Amino acid sequence: MVWLHFIFLFAIIIYAAKLGGIGVGMAGGLGMAVAVFIFGIPPGPMPLDVILIIMSVLFACSVMHVAGGMDYMIRVASHILRSNPKYINILAPAIAFTLTIFSGTGFTTMAILNVVQEVAKQNGVRPSQPLTSAVVASQIAISASPISAATAAMYVVVEKMGVSFGDALMVILPAGLFGAAVASLISAFQGVDLAKDPIFQQRMKEGLVSMTSKEELEKPLPKGAKLSVGLFLLGVLFIVLMLLFKQEIGHTLGSRDIIVITMLFISMLMYWFCDVKLTKIKESTIFHGGYESLIVILGICWFASTVIEIYVPSIKEQATVLLGQYPGLLALAFFCVSALLFSQGATSALLVPVAASLGCDAPMILACFVAVSGIFVTNVYPTSAFAVSCDDTGSYMGKWSGSFVINHPFFLPGCLGLAAAIPFGFLLASIVF
Repeated sequence: MVWLHFIFLFAIIIYAAKLGGIGVGMAGGLGMAVAVFIFGIPPGPMPLDVILIIMSVLFACSVMHVAGGMDYMIRVASHILRSNPKYINILAPAIAFTLTIFSGTGFTTMAILNVVQEVAKQNGVRPSQPLTSAVVASQIAISASPISAATAAMYVVVEKMGVSFGDALMVILPAGLFGAAVASLISAFQGVDLAKDPIFQQRMKEGLVSMTSKEELEKPLPKGAKLSVGLFLLGVLFIVLMLLFKQEIGHTLGSRDIIVITMLFISMLMYWFCDVKLTKIKESTIFHGGYESLIVILGICWFASTVIEIYVPSIKEQATVLLGQYPGLLALAFFCVSALLFSQGATSALLVPVAASLGCDAPMILACFVAVSGIFVTNVYPTSAFAVSCDDTGSYMGKWSGSFVINHPFFLPGCLGLAAAIPFGFLLASIVF
């Protein structure tokens, strides 16, 4: 029966990966129905802590979006890029990483990709280089952001192991930054110079490449745009400080309660002082995308934990020995599942509790955590696909077009970045713990 259960588990995960998006959650619902009503498996615990954290953070981001805060951050980032075109290969990933760290979502990066490709080609830089580095940096940054869904799902587990938020950040933040830096360095040397690229030359002759600036006249931002950013960042700072100095302050609140209360309160402050219309919040693209992520995590993570939990006692001893001898296997599991599910948050919510139940200690989980960023394996993830579509020079064409799934410019920088970040994470964990 055990083999039937696990074959069914992997079949549902593969089917979920094929469906993608909200279909991942629906596939999880299918799995739950079969597991409970046909196989007779008792339902496992719902990932409610993770769902509540994601819900509150995405709601606050949606309110800031409606207030014009996202537009303000993108405008500042675009101004930095246009003012320093010579450093596009450094600034593009740095800005993408920073935006993702503070917003908790990589989709903010999509808003600067058009500017990145425009500045790159006007300065003779192959656009695929800074575009790739920006996309991969933002994807890795999710594992380093203190308010991302993936980090929230992970910390809910390691917090119960007695790990302070400060210790967790001291591992995941430098590891993520190091991985993004290595990936960006590799990206900067991929492909021939733009002037020597025959595809670019041909597209220039055919008039398919626009070398003129598409910079739009800056529309006035809503009055509360800057203030909404300030309030949101103040909320993030408050959360970090409350978790960092928990013992000094003397409170007993868990990370879930602190994050949910703070984000809802900050949302209210933005409504009061930033001229936000309540009816517009549910129209935000962040709000819509966030609801999708909640369904994904509820469905697939609940299903996987339901099937796996009943076998944990019988496989825990062997798994503990195996992971003790080969700790990199945990990173490999994070990487492969994230590549299948296209979600760092879903991967974290799915595998981190499993890893903990199998006896993996907190340092191992934290060191391997950056590997949940394997969503670059194919170039169909929204940020990757948008980077390819917004480049009119053809720098993503030719033999590196992704025609064989992994032959695209995102794969090598991403893999090498993670390959460097994981050992660095183990080094940091050995120092911190």
